Amino acid sequence: MPWPHTVTLDGATTTLLDPGRVTIEAEDTLRDARQWLQDRLTRLAGATTPAGDPPPLRIVLLIGQAPRDVPAAGGVAPQEVAQDERHTVTITPGEVTVTGACPQAVLRGAATLVQLAECSEGRLPTGRIADGPALAWRGLMLDVVRHPFTLEEIRRVIDLLTRYKLNVLHLHLTDTQGWRLQSRSRPKLNATSPGELITRGDLDALTAFAAARGVTIVPEIDLPGHSLAAVRAYPRLTLGGAAARLGYVDPSAPEAEAFLRQTVTEFARASTGRFVHVGGDEPFGMPHQAYARAVGATVAAAHRAGRQVVGWQETVRTGALGPDDIVQLWIGAETSIDADAKKAQLPPAAHPFVDQMVDLFALAPSDGPAAAAAGLPVLLSSSDVLYLDRPYAEPAADAEGEARRARLGFRDYPAKTLREMFDWTPRSLVSGLDVRIAGVEAAIWTETITGFDDLAFLLLPRLPAAAERAWTQQRTSWEDHRARLGPHARAWRATGWGAAFRPKDLSPTRMTTQADT
Repeated sequence: MPWPHTVTLDGATTTLLDPGRVTIEAEDTLRDARQWLQDRLTRLAGATTPAGDPPPLRIVLLIGQAPRDVPAAGGVAPQEVAQDERHTVTITPGEVTVTGACPQAVLRGAATLVQLAECSEGRLPTGRIADGPALAWRGLMLDVVRHPFTLEEIRRVIDLLTRYKLNVLHLHLTDTQGWRLQSRSRPKLNATSPGELITRGDLDALTAFAAARGVTIVPEIDLPGHSLAAVRAYPRLTLGGAAARLGYVDPSAPEAEAFLRQTVTEFARASTGRFVHVGGDEPFGMPHQAYARAVGATVAAAHRAGRQVVGWQETVRTGALGPDDIVQLWIGAETSIDADAKKAQLPPAAHPFVDQMVDLFALAPSDGPAAAAAGLPVLLSSSDVLYLDRPYAEPAADAEGEARRARLGFRDYPAKTLREMFDWTPRSLVSGLDVRIAGVEAAIWTETITGFDDLAFLLLPRLPAAAERAWTQQRTSWEDHRARLGPHARAWRATGWGAAFRPKDLSPTRMTTQADT
């Protein structure tokens, strides 16, 4: 999982696998893929014990030609140089060969081999798998502000992305609640961090860790809204009034434009990929002219620092994005606001801002067409199916899961079943639009999360569904996906993700080979 492009496996002819008795041969350029594969097989040793005394299995990792029967990926690559991730896994008695067009492609093939090993019960089916992604950008947005995940926890998320062939970790590093990434230009921001401050050295180490696992980190600085922590640290970012109360950076304030320029430049230079994310969502309370001016300043600063921009979809309304930037569409078609209910929760002075909130969301259906008209690629993150902080609709398998299900998830989003979160395609999310799809990115916001196990509960088993939609070029069925999902729960328990949601009706089953059915 994700399901490969071409699968020709023969379950009647197998080769024995003892994860503790393998030899891995690889050239030096593949040392990261070799190490990742070795680590995963070492974890499996003892958990998978074939009958008898099988001989060592020889695994060969090779750089070679991309498989010709797999189309090249579409979309926009997160790196400066696009990676051809197409690869082949060939299994014969006593030997497995993983061949890819580049080291990242070989790593993707190694991930397939690990999943086969986990589900094989000591026997690998022989044959060939040829595979490659549908889209070049396949990501997860992780909010590390509302819940300040530690560096070790972020590394565990990166390993999960590698397992499911996702290649972008979008780190949401600033928000109303604080500023996680160390700022050298504005040191008062560092005191606002809601948890462990992530230093530039920390981010560099995370970036290297991720790169070795085929993952690009895209840092996000969320401006000009969602900035109450910054406004409190630097009151001269507003002229008082609504900007100070609502927490947005007012570009007409004395320090605002310098602040926007300096902090965005820091984030851009902290990124080693092509892109930096400049936020731009939910500019509640901001006059449009002020919002457009602020977004223009953030985009210009990123460009001057040598980075292209990803912005939440509201930024397309400003006309500030350049032809190589990306619009991230997040407001799902089902998004609506009950203005009366919101007003009932707020003092009368805030009611005009509720009306403005309604007006801003009412503009959302025009954002995709605006991106298409401007020739801007779109990154698909529809809250309808890709916001993984949505509550679960089906009951959990046990009382602990039911207690978590009652507590977790953003309640403005109606609960959905696993099938509903799977039953879409990238093209269906932009139906009727002549727009270039950059990729797919799931998102996990952490307002309700209190620890890592809560994250596991909300991410799994929904993240593999998002990964399959971004990677697999043909459409897979829910029934097949569900059958293949079962064995993964064992791997989650073995790798620290055991708090994953378990619905009553998802029992472990053996992985099926779709091509043989």
